[in-house]
Amino acid sequence: KTGKIIGVVMDANTLKPVEYATVTVKSIRDSSVVGGAITNEKGKFTVSDLRPFGRYKLEIAFIGYGTVQSQPIQLNPQEAMADAGTIKISITSKTMKDVTIAADKNDVVNTIDHKVYNVDKNIINTGGTATDVLQNIPSVTVDIDGNVALRGSANVTVYIDGKPSGITGGNRQAVLQQIPANAIEEVEVITNPSAKYDAEGMAGIINIKTKKGKLKGLNGTISAGIGTNDKYNTGLNINNRNEHFNIYGNYSFRSESRNMTGHGFQTNFLPMRRYTVETNTKGSQQNYFHNGKIGAEIYINTYNTLGSNVNFSTRHENHPELTNNVTTSNISENTLVRENTSIEQNDTWDGALDYKRTFKASKRELTASASYSSSHKTADNTYRSITNNVPASTFQNNKSNGKFTAGVFQSDYILPIKQSKLETGLKATIRINDNDVHADSVLVPGYIYNNDSRYTDHFIYEEDIYAAYALFSSKIKSFDYSVGLRTEQTNTLGDSKTTSLNIKNDYLAFFPSASLKYKWRGSNELQISYSRRTNRPQLQSLNPFTDYSDTLNIRKGNPYLLPEYIQSSELAYAKTLDNLNLSATIYYRHIDDVLSRFRSLDTISGVSSMSMVNFNTADNVGVETVVRYQIGKAGSIMWSFNIFQNTLNGKNVSADIEGSNTNWNTRLTANYRFTKDLSVQVSGMYSAPDRQPQRVMKSMMTGLDAGFKYDFLKGKASLSFNVTDIFNTRKFDIHIEQDFYVYDGIRKRESRVAMFTLSYRFGTQDSNSGQRKKSQRNAVQEGSGENNDSGGF
Repeated sequence: KTGKIIGVVMDANTLKPVEYATVTVKSIRDSSVVGGAITNEKGKFTVSDLRPFGRYKLEIAFIGYGTVQSQPIQLNPQEAMADAGTIKISITSKTMKDVTIAADKNDVVNTIDHKVYNVDKNIINTGGTATDVLQNIPSVTVDIDGNVALRGSANVTVYIDGKPSGITGGNRQAVLQQIPANAIEEVEVITNPSAKYDAEGMAGIINIKTKKGKLKGLNGTISAGIGTNDKYNTGLNINNRNEHFNIYGNYSFRSESRNMTGHGFQTNFLPMRRYTVETNTKGSQQNYFHNGKIGAEIYINTYNTLGSNVNFSTRHENHPELTNNVTTSNISENTLVRENTSIEQNDTWDGALDYKRTFKASKRELTASASYSSSHKTADNTYRSITNNVPASTFQNNKSNGKFTAGVFQSDYILPIKQSKLETGLKATIRINDNDVHADSVLVPGYIYNNDSRYTDHFIYEEDIYAAYALFSSKIKSFDYSVGLRTEQTNTLGDSKTTSLNIKNDYLAFFPSASLKYKWRGSNELQISYSRRTNRPQLQSLNPFTDYSDTLNIRKGNPYLLPEYIQSSELAYAKTLDNLNLSATIYYRHIDDVLSRFRSLDTISGVSSMSMVNFNTADNVGVETVVRYQIGKAGSIMWSFNIFQNTLNGKNVSADIEGSNTNWNTRLTANYRFTKDLSVQVSGMYSAPDRQPQRVMKSMMTGLDAGFKYDFLKGKASLSFNVTDIFNTRKFDIHIEQDFYVYDGIRKRESRVAMFTLSYRFGTQDSNSGQRKKSQRNAVQEGSGENNDSGGF
């Protein structure tokens, strides 16, 4: 008896390994049981001592899950070992009474086409925000201003719980700063999405999944933290769950102060003169955040589930800043001092309603959802400008009123067809952004302010996207494949009340996708995939208004921008060896009508202007590797490395905009549990200089973070201490060389922060590890799963 069958069992919904699942091997000839095994902590199983000839099938069962049967498996003397691959099982709607099974999640589920990172127990994120969480995710980089990039591209779609939410039309950085880290459960990264996903986003999709309690009974967590330089936070997560409903909610408050400094030096080589401009900036930000969410799931019956949730957030910001400009030539020296005080208020709320239906004795599934988002932002900016130390000053007051609304309606249907599956869906997204800025100025204080048309602007932008998709997937022996097509009709209308200019652009686009995956023995997977995606111009890029808030560096909108289109391909390999998990990906993207910033200098006035333009094409090719090693049961090490080359052709805008640059970044994260109660986490990141045709961005995301966590009161309470950017190295450092000027600039935002956080868990809690494993074994031995067709491969 030399035959052997191996495989992995995973939860179909969470894609987490299922430990202690029962694997039974039956002979197809007479249905007799010929062998069996129990999965380990990684969901793996090995059934040995089988006869090396004959046809077998596997039966997978685990308490609370539906029983799943595999496809026939053939063994013969030439191929005495077979790999059943990954077998996915689903939780049944019925739950056995008096049995609670809980287990620690893996920190990452590293599949070949997407990755799910469990951040619930990340120590270095304790007391932080969604920005801090993303800063420690492989493939993702976040600069000092909170701009998110995936594999070096800032054109990435960010969702909250699978939906655009208020994050799409508002200030993404500000919204991410409002979401507390302790409200986030997982971060899902999909780098080459199929046709079932929105086509927006060149680099892919980042989905931030917030917590929704899964433990039975009333339970929750309360926490409070204090950090250096006036930083405070508190939060509450609570849920109540039984067999009929689940009610959950969370609330958090944050108050933090951040100092900022900046220095710039520009030398202008104009035809008639040469001079320098030195700029020094000093300021601070004082923010107050309130964020809350309440939701419910109602289990109407075995096949129908209804869910709803409402999320609200409010942000108040006070931002004083002082800028000193000194212009020096061989004949004179002029100074311009600008005092700026900005007060902002941003209120956002989202509401969603979800419905899910499954069907008896079938894997068919129907889902429908509707969501609505509203964001209202007001700002009061006051400026005082002093020239050459003359007492007379220019006083300016800008008041802005921005309103963003979005409605999303979606329905999806899954139809199994034997070994195949057909997925279809419809989606409508309607967004309206109304931004109104009114400016007044006066030369002498005490006099009446008059409207200043240079800074007054009113722009309304509406974008409607109607989409339909079909995705077919199937399996042929060791090959899994899928082909899909998504169609999106986009209607846009920009109404500039200031310039009386209407911008209308309607277009229909098709987005195909395809993938082919091959699995072979030894947990090896190879996949090649293709998709077409797009990146649409944003509101501020299209607005024809010219921003003169910095009189030496003005910004202009471009109402004639076109969307860019991306052809994306990936070749990925994944392998699991005992405690080692490896994935390597070669990716290539070709972009047409590239959206990019373009900076030019007026050689007469010496004023530079910045605008978005469409360059001809760009190509991006790279290699990314993610390696995770499990150190027994005490810890893990995860290392990621990404190197890529960008080639740009912008000759349609300027003859000298052409060239390529190579950039790379790497991240290492280590977790280790010294004792049952004491854990430590360390994470370091380095990003090489980014050289582009018009600028060089020096390393700015380099940094080292560390944290400690101590559990006490039998695991109900914990004390965490973490420090971000220990060596204070994160900064924005840029060098620009053009025909008529050279510029060097550095901006620094306070990034080295130490934080103490105290947390207490109440209500239903996990048992300790030993008790948990014992109860799981007993459950497997004493219980039996209910026969159900809801699970499968």
